[in-house]
Amino acid sequence: MSATFARYVKYAESVAQFGFFSTIIFCFIFITLTIFGVKRNFGSYKNLLVLFSVVGIVFATIELILYPNVYSHNAGYIFYSTKRPFNISKETMTWCLAFYTAIYASTISMLSVQFVYRYWAIFDETKLRFFKGWKFSICFLHSVYFGIQWGFGVYYFDHIDDYSKNYLKQELLYRYNIDISEIPAMTLVAYDENGDIRWFNISCTLNMTFIISIQYSIIIYCAVFMYRKMESKLRILSFSLQNLHKQFFKTLILQILTPTITLFSPVLFIMLLPFLDIQTDLPTGIFLCALTIYPAMDAIIVMYIVKDYRKAMKNILKKYIDQLHKWLATSNDNTTSRTKSAPAKTSAVLNN
Repeated sequence: MSATFARYVKYAESVAQFGFFSTIIFCFIFITLTIFGVKRNFGSYKNLLVLFSVVGIVFATIELILYPNVYSHNAGYIFYSTKRPFNISKETMTWCLAFYTAIYASTISMLSVQFVYRYWAIFDETKLRFFKGWKFSICFLHSVYFGIQWGFGVYYFDHIDDYSKNYLKQELLYRYNIDISEIPAMTLVAYDENGDIRWFNISCTLNMTFIISIQYSIIIYCAVFMYRKMESKLRILSFSLQNLHKQFFKTLILQILTPTITLFSPVLFIMLLPFLDIQTDLPTGIFLCALTIYPAMDAIIVMYIVKDYRKAMKNILKKYIDQLHKWLATSNDNTTSRTKSAPAKTSAVLNN
């Protein structure tokens, strides 16, 4: 490929691979510690933590399989993939791209559920019943619903029509050496040739903005009220619970900053750039790289801040180091025994 933006595709693929392997490693460690290592009972919050990491692994895996990319041109963008894993059809691949976006929406929805849990755990513990037993499925359905709404919205409203195909065809061919007719893709062009808004097309953006606004508003609301009221509320709790809630609050603060940079900002930038209708060509797919890194970063944040995870990790490492020392000691004893017995055997042979 000799097109102008070809190198950015390679960069994006490299970062996607890094995101996949880092997510697999750190999320696996995190899930193992949560289920088997941490002694403290986190209640239903443990299920949320594990579920979030599992979804993160799924998201990174799909990213690695599809290698989705985005190209922004003036008042439009195209979301596409040049891969055909398992030789599946173009239409099936288009659905896979929509599914990828649905997993993204489920991820940010699940993050908002975590904030609600921590808010109720401090200020209205009776409502934690919604996270127990069969009611936990409500949290899951919350994420699934918004994922479906996002995915179907992208597939339906961003379906390629003749106008968007003609709008992006030449530039995509020049920048990436790709024929838009040959690849699975979805497109958005905000304005028509008369400068009027293409309402059907931008309904996708309105739908995505609605979902992001709901999830981010929940996150900000819970975080702000926890910050303002936490000190007075924690005074009535035990010292141990105070420390635990403070650790989780620090975690949640980082879970605002980190997804704002890696999850929300890149997508909002890609979504809203066409409305500016400025003369520009950008390989905005490079911003998608940040999405694949977040699951690993989230796991690292929790393991670093929450003391119980650090303690569990130290205990597991200590256990394996002790086993290694025992194995080495046993090996040395066996070697010593064989060394001492060798001269005795040699003397016996000579005497005979």
